[in-house]
Amino acid sequence: MNATDTILYLIELLLVYLDELKEIKDGSASPFAYGEKTAYTECLEVLQQWDGANRNGLDFDIEKRYPLI
Repeated sequence: MNATDTILYLIELLLVYLDELKEIKDGSASPFAYGEKTAYTECLEVLQQWDGANRNGLDFDIEKRYPLI
């Protein structure tokens, strides 16, 4: 797998994981799950800095789609 394929795979995985955690609103019910959601969101925000992010599905506001509050 080359670097681009690896980045695309990582983006896909993070989006799947965040979709699974979509109902987590804060850390009161499940601190571990909220920590996961926060970490995945931060990873996607870093990946948005990649020059190919917009044309590969990261052309949205991550925290609006997956709010942490």
